[in-house]
Amino acid sequence: MQTLSVILVLGFVLWIFSTTPAGKRLMARLGLDLARKQRAKPEDHDYLLRVCGGDVEELSRRLAEARRHDPDMSENEAYRKAIRAHLRDKI
Repeated sequence: MQTLSVILVLGFVLWIFSTTPAGKRLMARLGLDLARKQRAKPEDHDYLLRVCGGDVEELSRRLAEARRHDPDMSENEAYRKAIRAHLRDKI
């Protein structure tokens, strides 16, 4: 019973560590970079590109701004954050 508890606690600690920037870098080096593989949905890309008037440079600028405080966020997260920023500014 104690062994199972130790394994579970160790698993949770490793899981939490893998969500930190240092943990994400380590996971990427080990080839286990699962979170970074989250690609943006085509609908999100098309919507944000339409918002930018078809300007790819503006789209890149908005994505860079979305990643300013968290450069390790996935592509999907960056698109969603940029879209939320646009909708917030639109109101």
